[in-house]
Amino acid sequence: MKLTLLMPGLSWLDAHDGAEVCRGLALPALSILLGRGSRRPLSSTLSQLYQQPLGMPGASIASQLAQRAGLGAGHWLLADPVHVRIDRDRALLADVGVMSISQHEADALLLSLNQHFAEDGLQFHALQPGRWLLQLPEASRASFTPLPDAVGENVNEHLPAGERGLHWNRLLNEMQMLLYIHPLNDEREARGELAVNSVWLWGDAVEAGRGSAVERPDLVLADDELLQLQATAAGLPCDAAPYACEGLLAAAGKSEHVLLVQDALLAAAQYRDAWGWREQLQRMEQDWFAPLLQLLKQGQLQQLRLLSHGPAGFELTVSRPALWKFWQRPQAPAALY
Repeated sequence: MKLTLLMPGLSWLDAHDGAEVCRGLALPALSILLGRGSRRPLSSTLSQLYQQPLGMPGASIASQLAQRAGLGAGHWLLADPVHVRIDRDRALLADVGVMSISQHEADALLLSLNQHFAEDGLQFHALQPGRWLLQLPEASRASFTPLPDAVGENVNEHLPAGERGLHWNRLLNEMQMLLYIHPLNDEREARGELAVNSVWLWGDAVEAGRGSAVERPDLVLADDELLQLQATAAGLPCDAAPYACEGLLAAAGKSEHVLLVQDALLAAAQYRDAWGWREQLQRMEQDWFAPLLQLLKQGQLQQLRLLSHGPAGFELTVSRPALWKFWQRPQAPAALY
């Protein structure tokens, strides 16, 4: 079996600090894989990392979700609830992964948004408390940064652009002001919860990103709902990702090429939680890298392709014969930077 393993967050996203964040980490199995495999830089965004192996760049996630929910065709964007925090000269974005939003809160916020923007022909829908759709009267004629690429980043560097980018920036400012003064957010902050003080517009069709030509898999194992949706739309069988490597062979069944997304490192990397990231990376060593190395040695895995995103992202290919190259010394993760 061949395994393509997407591990977003494996590369520390502030590459200039990467070597320092990795200092003192003992990861012998990962170091052997890095030293014996063939590695090349692959700087990409998270959305590009996900799109390219599935063979579906350019697909509109928002339209797919709308059709699946029975909302019909038309022009759609995702308008996911987020929290924007001002930090000196930056505005940092946090998504629903660090917020708890109830259905009645979502209903109250969307009621205000729909009343305010009715004259603009915009209508918000809550598929889930933390997943909102925006129906447009016409095509957006703008480009939007996918939410996964903006989480933990400076919002000001990822605002709508393109032909009608300024129009959407104006509307986004109105949405932020409306949510900022909403009494429900006063209640949330009084309880010590993050305010839902903005939405993030995205999910329209996007251009394909450049990347390595990854062989199309015959099974996708992933927990991300939108990634599962894209895999299904691409005609690929999809199932949940195993918690640890010990469940990989059972989940793979008779598949010859499995694409596995293991995103346990992602949140700590996005929010620059260095200690949490180091702790999780050591868990990955125990639960994934060491067992994968054993599967390669035993011949149960013929090839491992490991891909990570970010400025220090990379593509690593390791085959069983490569493990016999004892003259190639293990490389510590700090070598990635």
